Amino acid sequence: MSHNQNNHSSVLIKHVKKKVKQDGEQHQILNSRHSYRQISPTTLEPRRDLPLHKIPELLAKITGTLSSTLSSSDTKQSSSSIDRREQLFKHYSDNNQLMSIDGILRFCNDLSIEPDSYELLLFCFLCQAKQMYSLIKNEFLLGLKTLGNHIDNLLDLRTSLLNYNILPYEKEFYIWTYHYGLVDGQHRLTKQNAISLWRLFYSKNIEKPKILDPWLNYLEDDINNEIPKIITYDTWRIFPQFAEFIQLNGYQSYDDNEAWPCLFDGFVEYYQKTISLSI
Repeated sequence: MSHNQNNHSSVLIKHVKKKVKQDGEQHQILNSRHSYRQISPTTLEPRRDLPLHKIPELLAKITGTLSSTLSSSDTKQSSSSIDRREQLFKHYSDNNQLMSIDGILRFCNDLSIEPDSYELLLFCFLCQAKQMYSLIKNEFLLGLKTLGNHIDNLLDLRTSLLNYNILPYEKEFYIWTYHYGLVDGQHRLTKQNAISLWRLFYSKNIEKPKILDPWLNYLEDDINNEIPKIITYDTWRIFPQFAEFIQLNGYQSYDDNEAWPCLFDGFVEYYQKTISLSI
């Protein structure tokens, strides 16, 4: 075979291969188009089995079910918390009605606070207790709720009590303390109880008046029994105002002709005499 024939054969073979390749590609394209035409139009359209006007109703049912589930969960949790609070009271109470002195002593022991502590006085105020060292069920539950809706155990109770900010309610707390100290149907506070409660009230979070210690010394150093054995409500109520006046203006500005309780007159005279003797 000549050289020209070989070249011609080579070109022919290339032409045949190219033609076969082109035919194959065209066949694939045709098959692809045919396959596309075989796809059912319904598979490309959105489903129509749920009418559009039913969608809001379905969403409402889903939302309502979810809301109902959450509400039911909250109710169960709240109910469980109330049960734990009542069990806590029952543990320290007599016949689930009254927490008497014995129950309060055990309560203080488990809380790691003293029975004559500021913390117990504060808790009884939050309970709005009407009698010293005595709590009824509703008072106890009110105290827990005031500290926080989550308070249903001793650990949380102690933490909240130690961190409670009483300053916004200082005046209410102070007035309540006087009535809390009344015992056995008394209408006026005994001097000894008043001294203890004044000292206790100003022992922690509330700023102590500068005249408090001299004032309590005056009440305690009643050698001649000249001081009444009771402290009237007016004397108790006005004491913070009197203490502030002395702190701002000094003892020399005090005028016993003004409408101060008589006990303050005696205290100012006692203090000035004490100061003059120490000079």
